[in-house]
Amino acid sequence: MELLGLFGQGIGGSFSPALHGAALKATGRDGMYMLWDVAPDDLGTALRGAFLLGARGANVTKPYKQAVAQMVMRLDPWARRIGAVNVLRRTGGGWEGHNTDAEGFWQPLAALSRPLGSALVLGTGGAALAVCAVLAREGIELRIAGRNREMLGRIGREFGAQAIDWRQRGELADVDLIVNATTVGSHGDESPLEPQSMPPTAVVYDLIYRPQPTRLMREAQGRGCRTIGGGGMLLGQAMLAWRLWYDEDPPHRAMAEALQRAMSERDAS
Repeated sequence: MELLGLFGQGIGGSFSPALHGAALKATGRDGMYMLWDVAPDDLGTALRGAFLLGARGANVTKPYKQAVAQMVMRLDPWARRIGAVNVLRRTGGGWEGHNTDAEGFWQPLAALSRPLGSALVLGTGGAALAVCAVLAREGIELRIAGRNREMLGRIGREFGAQAIDWRQRGELADVDLIVNATTVGSHGDESPLEPQSMPPTAVVYDLIYRPQPTRLMREAQGRGCRTIGGGGMLLGQAMLAWRLWYDEDPPHRAMAEALQRAMSERDAS
């Protein structure tokens, strides 16, 4: 039996088992996708244990993406630049760390027919790093707002972003793209921006995929903005992870349908 899993904390609500369970079934593989909810002090032991058990690969989520980047044998270029890992691939000598968040985030934007010249990214965590890395690659003018001054400075230096104080975020939201890479809205009906600060011409991309739609998305739609939810990024990075683990195209339809069912069931409960 092939073993896959997810390392994180508080991950009981993850949709990853549904996504990758559907992929295993669609491809006829005898496999299992597990949730490895571990304490910070046990992370290194858990990584070694999964490798010794023969796990083929794993995902990594909050709060361990940056910590795992310091524990693996080798990093791919995206993971090295971002300093965060969200996918582990088994190699002969140990875990290899990858980051598929950047390309997974970009996939829904690449399908847009409109150019994006400027962006405001809210947050300074691992997801924000991935977002800024790919937006900088695409030549998009960046503004980054957050409370962590150290991370603001790092992102500003590495990606040429204008680092702004969290309290000024609404004053500087006159951009083509607004990305919420914070957790605001995931645990209550909250939004990181006031509706009037969002230009009607902006694309508003909320990386939160539960609940859907978030308050930010509802208010953005009320302003006339085009919105993108976090489900697109979740599906995109999951398909890229599958390609890394199995070196083949993922079963897109099966994974997309599984994600939609899981999200619908969660909303109904």
